[in-house]
Amino acid sequence: MDETKNRSLHLRLDARPPLLPVVTQFVETTATVFGLGKEESLKLVLATEEIFISLCNAVCPGNILEIDCQDGLYYTRVIFRFTASDLNLRGLNIVSAVAYDRECDLEEMGLMIASRSVDRLHLTVEKGSRVSLAMTKEKAYPRMSEIIPPPEPPETVVLETPDPEGVKRFALLVGQAYAEKDRPAFFDYPGKVADMVAGGEFHCLAAMNPKREIVGGILFGDRSERIIHSFGPYLFHGGDGRRTGGALLEACLGRIVRSKALGLLSLSGLPPALEGQFEPLGSLSYRVPGSDPVARPFYFRHLHEDPGCEVWSRGELTAWLERQYDRLVLAREIRTVRAMGETRTGSSLLAAELSRERAEAVLRPLLPGADLAATVERYIRFLTDDGFLNLFFELDLGVPWQGELIPILMGHGLKPEILLPFAGQADLVIFQRDDATES
Repeated sequence: MDETKNRSLHLRLDARPPLLPVVTQFVETTATVFGLGKEESLKLVLATEEIFISLCNAVCPGNILEIDCQDGLYYTRVIFRFTASDLNLRGLNIVSAVAYDRECDLEEMGLMIASRSVDRLHLTVEKGSRVSLAMTKEKAYPRMSEIIPPPEPPETVVLETPDPEGVKRFALLVGQAYAEKDRPAFFDYPGKVADMVAGGEFHCLAAMNPKREIVGGILFGDRSERIIHSFGPYLFHGGDGRRTGGALLEACLGRIVRSKALGLLSLSGLPPALEGQFEPLGSLSYRVPGSDPVARPFYFRHLHEDPGCEVWSRGELTAWLERQYDRLVLAREIRTVRAMGETRTGSSLLAAELSRERAEAVLRPLLPGADLAATVERYIRFLTDDGFLNLFFELDLGVPWQGELIPILMGHGLKPEILLPFAGQADLVIFQRDDATES
């Protein structure tokens, strides 16, 4: 067993500013041991420092604070767990506006620095005002550079689980054979893909020809407790790929059919010969400067009988959802989110996953607040002005308050494009910005 997998260290202390050196030393030492580079470690420590001070001064002063450092092989994650009756983390929005001459804004500027120093933020508020705030910093990997000659078309193929070198070779072949729209960005970094597989985030299957060349492969792993997502099958030889792609898909299904997963999402790379085995979910349009948009299709396959669930919607989205559920034969009870004069307090918080190389931004709501509409508008304007041509927003229909965002998003030119069954607490809807719409 690989002892580097699933490592975690725990620190428990009071949320008091004098203990800051203990916290920063704990995170810095742990991140270094977990393999994070010097620059990435410093950014993670900076984010830790800013969040700890904010918690001590404004969120949960003097309360018990638990800090976990987790090793994901290709990332280090720091998780703060605490209890707070009044949660205000507005500064974690990357578009937070601060006035440097006001003390309260200087505190929020620290949170803004923290949010921009890490790759991902995830916030969970549980019963009893128990809060979990996780921030993830990924390792830096070299981009793919080696050129591999394409393999010979196979007469027969053998499927196997590749070793780390085989996973890196598979990733290199995907990067060479497929355009950016047909593969996720992590395939640009073969070492990262190898660590993702070694860390258990994905499983990998490769198809080998008699010369032991990789002629195809597939990655798959958990997207949620009830859904598996896959990338591929990717094929590196001529023909329609029915035999090689079909063998890879059947092997993947054989690995997951006994799990509790209800369905399989295909997020990229599905060969045309296999499309008939899935239900089409639609497509997203990807734009690059000076070129026409290209479509990236999504597909879904039922693994077990749909148990049904409750989802929340309002306005124009409801009719769109009814059409999708009828087409996909999904049993859903659509409940309407209604504003009935209740007061919304505090500040809202969004998470942003940004890829400047692909001019892509994915927004996810974390906390509701009185400024929800204004926060969404600031994000849209900021990202549009900053050159992000591909702007997406993920909405979880299993979280009632997120339904408040539906008219806000549609009012700013974001339209529902893809329904991902059971990809969140319930289904996820991906909205995409229509770049012809002025916000």
